Parts: sequence; C-alpha cells; structure tokens
Amino acid sequence: MQRTPDHSVGEATVRMSALEVGDRTVRIPVGHDETDTRVLPAPVITTWEPAPVEKEAAQDHRPEFAIAGVVASVAGLAGIAVPNGTLSLALVLVFAFFGPGAALMAVAGTRSRLVSWALTVAGSLTVLTLLSVVTLWLQVWQPTAVLGALAGVTLIGSATRWIRFPRSGFLRRGEEPYETVDNGLVLGSLPWVTLVAALGLWIFALARLDPDQVGLYGFTAALGVPFVVAAVLLFIGFAVELFGRARPLVLGATLVVVPLIMQATVPLLDGTIEYAWTYKHLGVVDLIRDNGSLISGSDIYQQWPGFFAAVAALSHVSGVDAISFAAWSSLTFALITSLLVAALLRQFTTDRRIIALAVVLFQACMWVDIGYFSPQALVFALMLAFWVVVTRWLISAPPLPEEPTGRIGRLRAWLVRGMPQQTETDPRVRRWAALGATAIFAAIVVTHQLTPLLMMIPIVALAVLGLLRPRVFVVGLIALMLVFFVPRLGSVNSQYNLFSFDLLSNASGNSANWRTPEQEFSAFVARFLAIGLWGAALIAVFLSRKRLGRVLVPAVIGFLPMATLVAGNYGGEAIYRVFAFSMPFVGLLIGTLWAGKGRRGLFAMLASGVVLAVLLLAGLQGLQGQLMVHQVRATDIEAAEYFYQNAEPGSGLVLVAPNFPTKLAANYGEFNQGHVSVDISLIGDPLFTGSIDGGRLLDIENYIREMDYPTNYLVVSDAMDDYTDYFGTADDNAMQSLETALRASASWQVFYQGPGVAIFKLGPAAA
Repeated sequence: MQRTPDHSVGEATVRMSALEVGDRTVRIPVGHDETDTRVLPAPVITTWEPAPVEKEAAQDHRPEFAIAGVVASVAGLAGIAVPNGTLSLALVLVFAFFGPGAALMAVAGTRSRLVSWALTVAGSLTVLTLLSVVTLWLQVWQPTAVLGALAGVTLIGSATRWIRFPRSGFLRRGEEPYETVDNGLVLGSLPWVTLVAALGLWIFALARLDPDQVGLYGFTAALGVPFVVAAVLLFIGFAVELFGRARPLVLGATLVVVPLIMQATVPLLDGTIEYAWTYKHLGVVDLIRDNGSLISGSDIYQQWPGFFAAVAALSHVSGVDAISFAAWSSLTFALITSLLVAALLRQFTTDRRIIALAVVLFQACMWVDIGYFSPQALVFALMLAFWVVVTRWLISAPPLPEEPTGRIGRLRAWLVRGMPQQTETDPRVRRWAALGATAIFAAIVVTHQLTPLLMMIPIVALAVLGLLRPRVFVVGLIALMLVFFVPRLGSVNSQYNLFSFDLLSNASGNSANWRTPEQEFSAFVARFLAIGLWGAALIAVFLSRKRLGRVLVPAVIGFLPMATLVAGNYGGEAIYRVFAFSMPFVGLLIGTLWAGKGRRGLFAMLASGVVLAVLLLAGLQGLQGQLMVHQVRATDIEAAEYFYQNAEPGSGLVLVAPNFPTKLAANYGEFNQGHVSVDISLIGDPLFTGSIDGGRLLDIENYIREMDYPTNYLVVSDAMDDYTDYFGTADDNAMQSLETALRASASWQVFYQGPGVAIFKLGPAAA
C-alpha cells in the first residue's frame, strides 16, 4: 500500500518522516497513536520521532479517565467503609493505583490512551508516596482520614469533569489507519492456540513441582521439558503475530503472559516472599504503620521512607499486614513497568511491532528482579514515568547554526544530526509538564538513594546538548536532590562505600568470584545475556552514526548511567541497576533492527520465536537460577517472628550465614543496635568464610562476646546450609557439625527449635 506524504485519517493528520538507512530512505507515519508501519523496503534502524501533541489524535480521551477517577474513588471509599481484610485491601489498591492519576488525566489529556493510562498509574503512585511521606514527617499520621479525604477530592473532581464533557462520540475509538492483512485461518488462529498451550504447559509443570525439588540449577531445570516447550510455543505464536497481522489484542495478551510466567511462579510455588533480605522491609513498614513516626536517624531505610510510608498507609487502612501481599510485588510491578515502558517507547516510534518486541525483550531478559518488595520497585516505575513526561513534552531538537564553530560546537552538531524537529510545545504545557516531572522526581528522591544519581547524568547531558528545556527545570531537580541527599550522604557512604573509584570492581557486581559450578553457570548466563543485549543495541547505534540524532536520546538515557560505575558500586548493586535502567532503550534499539522491516516470512517467524524463547530461558536462569537459596521457608519466618516477640531487647542476633528473614517486625531497631541496617553474619567475615564448623565454636563465642551486647543469639538453619552449598563458602557438613557442637556446649542453650531451624542463646561468660 503506497501512502502519500499527507494522508488524512478522520480529523488526524499522519505525517511522513524519512529515516535514512545506509544510502536508502524509508518513510514511516508518525503523529497518530493508532498508526503503524506496514511493508517497508528496508529495516528501520532508528525511530526517534515524537509526534506533536496537537495533532497526535483526533479523539479526546479525557472523559474515560474522568469515569475511571469516579470508579476508583468509589472503590477507595468502599475499601475504607468495609471491614478490614482482603476485600478492603483490593478496593484500596484500586484507588491507590488509578484514582488520583485518573483525575489528573481527566484534566491534562495527552490524546493517547497508552500514555494516559501509564501516567494515570504513575501519577497515583506519586501522589500516594508524597502524601504519605509529608504526613509522616509532619507527624499527622492518619492514613484512613487522609486517604478518605483524597478519595473524596478525587471523586468530586472527576465527577465534575465527567459532567462537563459532551456525550457525542463518547468513548468511541478513532478510525484505524493500520493496514491489516488476512493471514488465513491457520496463521490467524495460531497465536491464540500457542498462547493457551503455553499457559497449560506452564500450569502443568508448576502443579507437579514440589518446592523441595528445586535444585542447585534453579527454577527452569526443576520445571523441566514441559516448561521449555511452553516457552517455545508462546514465542512462536508471538512471532507469527508480530510479523503478521500484529493485532494489538494478541500482542497485548503475550505482554501479560510473559511477566506472569516470570514473576508469578515463585509465589505460587512457595507462598512466601522471596529473598531473605526482603523481610527487613516489612519491619520498616510495620514500624511506620504502628508508630506513625520515624524512630532512628541512623537507619538508612527510615531516612528514605517513601515506599515504606506508602505501603504502611495501605496496610493501616485495610488492616492487612504487608507480609500477606508482599510476595506479589514482583508481578504487580512487572505489569506496571511493562505499561510504562510501552508508553515510553511510544515517544520514539509509532510502530507497534517495535514497541511490542521491545517490551517483550524488556520482560523476558530482565534477570535483575527490579520489582521485588522494595523501594527500588516503586522508583523504577516512577523513573520510567519521569522519562515519559520528559521525552514527550520537554525534549526537542535544538536550533543549530549552519556552520558550527569550535570543537564543542562541531561535536554537538554531529551528535544531534538527523534529530527530527518537533512541533514546538506550548510554553504553558511545558511548564505543567516540568511541574509533573518534578513531582515524580521528588517521590523518587524521598524513596531511594541511588536512582536520582543514575537519572541525573542523562538529565544533565541532555540539558548541556540543548535538548532538554527549560534549563531551570534541570537546576530545580539538582537542587531538590542535593537538599535531600547531602545531609544523608555520610550514612549512605558508610554502608555502601559510594566513592570507590574502581571501575572493574564496581562493574563486577556483588560476587567477587564463583566457588561452585552452579553459581558460575547462572552468573555466566546472566552476564553473557547482558553483554549480548548491550552489544546488539550498540550495533544499532553504530548503524545510525551518520544520523546520530535519531538514536541520541535513547542512547543517552539508556547508557550514560553506566558512568556512575566509575565512582562506586553501591554495595555491589550499582551494575544491576544500570542494566535494569538501560533495558527499555536497549529493547527499543534492538527492536528497530529486528522488527523494523515489518512483515516477514514463515522461517523468520519460527526463528524469531525460538530466539525469544532462548532469551526468556536465559533471563529466567539469571533471575531464578539461585531459587534454592532465595526460597524462604515458612518455618524460618515463624522462627524470626518468635525471636522478635520473645528475645531480650538490646540483644544481638548473629547468623551463621546471611539467609534468614531478619528485621521483619516493627521492633527490629531494639536489636543489633549499631548494626541496624545490616545483618551480622559469620559467613561473609574473612575469619570464618570457608573455615567454619563445630571445632571453631570457641572462636565464634569470643567473636560474638566482643560485640558487647548484654545477650546474644545465634541462628543455624537448613536454608543457611543451602546457601553455603550453593556459594561454596563452607564445607558440606559444616552446618551440622556446628549445630552438634552448640547443643553439646554448656555455654549455649536452645532458645527456639523448629523444623530445619534453631536459635541458640549464649550464656554469660565464665567468671
């Protein structure tokens, strides 16, 4: 189908934009949210072409967000009114995720359903976070009253907007300019068949798996051949649809199923929250919920309370403890971030094939669990929303002189060459967009330590290049970050060693060496996947070197955060955050190479499906290869709860190995004083790592007594034995030997005994 340079679709105008690929030029339509490319003569290497807001779509979607605001507000008020429990929590969550943001979108109106829904969720989370933190700091902690007032205001505002909108054309979809091709009954039905078959095989593999059957090679190996077949079928069907009709419903279904498989398996398998270190977040939530104030100025979590205050408010209103729903955090945020990634990529391309493939790559290859119950889950979603606002309304190609002078001028001209000229946004719109982005950034600043620093590097770079305006917006962000961060810098640096200036060490993660074949295998798969994805994305950048402006913005936002690795490693976590933050843009750049050409033959469909399945399995190996270690047994949770309910306040708690759910109660600050933010573990200390058993019990006693706590406890468990087996940090029989010696010693007595876990209490020293 041949398009003319100006093709009318209803009231919308679809502009044609030329993209250079080598010596050839292809054209893609931009300017309508529902448009897409069809058959193009060459792959689209770059697609940065944000559409002018004024001409993007013919339809005003604000009425439906007014309705959404009304519905969400009613749900929130009902959640407050009904008795405490699961129903109350579900209703309150509906309001927390959609209410305030829908009211804002009913006013703002982006003329894009995708962007509006993404900003609805992000706006709601931003309002909830900031409101929770402010009431906490002001010591007016009344979550039920505050959330009820917010729901009331949202209801009135949304209802008012709804009444004012005309009813003609209400909720009608715009005309679909996307050319469809009938693939026949077989290829048209195949994606649905493979989707259902993949889900069935996944459920079958999960149902026959016992949690104790998960071995040293992790989740995928335990699920076996049926799951591998499920992955292949799922992505073959996706590839057939992607390079065929590319129906939004089919592609969207896959974008829901992939995170379901990636993130729902563990909570369905175990029913407990994954990762022992996650439980310390529960204690902070309970502390805020029960006390309505912050207690410790040295606890790093209480210094950045955004996430904890928001969850504490929801827990307080619903009467449901966070431990009851925290296991589903990864799945919840995987779905939220997928929506936000799609909205973000929509600012760079109108091709739904590229967007869908990029989101799938983001989901399947995300071996860093960015969404587990933690502050980083919230700030990652908010960061994506921040970039949606910035790239849509605050970035544009700068005016350049015909003959740039000086090295800096020529470099700048080379970098922005080929960047499309966006229709100038109204100054009033830019001011409101800057205000919205600042609010999102403020919620990030009060929630997480590292994320604002990672964001600030590309923000400053875009401002220096003249792409990000107004520059006072950037100055405001820097001031906001410094005002909050500088007073807390000392405590962060003391725990995370921010300024190490050792690039190789900082980029190596939190594992200095691999002691077992199982650990080496998972680490190798994850690193090979990350390096391969980064390499493929850089190839896309290289192919655009003659018109670098086409990929400049995604490359800057995606890759410049790596510069933080020069200064520090954030306790080994920085490289993982850098990888996660780069993935949306890596997916975009790879997607333009992979799916930019449009329709493909059957062989390309099958090959693409197999490759995507391999990527998913690799991503899962990196994500869940250590599942045997990451599983937290219910018996260990019961032991930890008993300790915090019955141990003597002011005492010390020592772990043989760092694989026990500590600090899961509101009174966690009464223990290990002086070491509140970190666990005290024997394994990890050079004195005992690789050399610990019952024969060293006297050394252990002396080590613990030197901490000078009035009473001391030591935890030994089967989970710690699994930990040392996987990481090779102790002999096979070390845990059993140590436990036998503890039971035989007159200095120790059993404080708690449960299946697979024991807590010993150290008696007073002999006179």
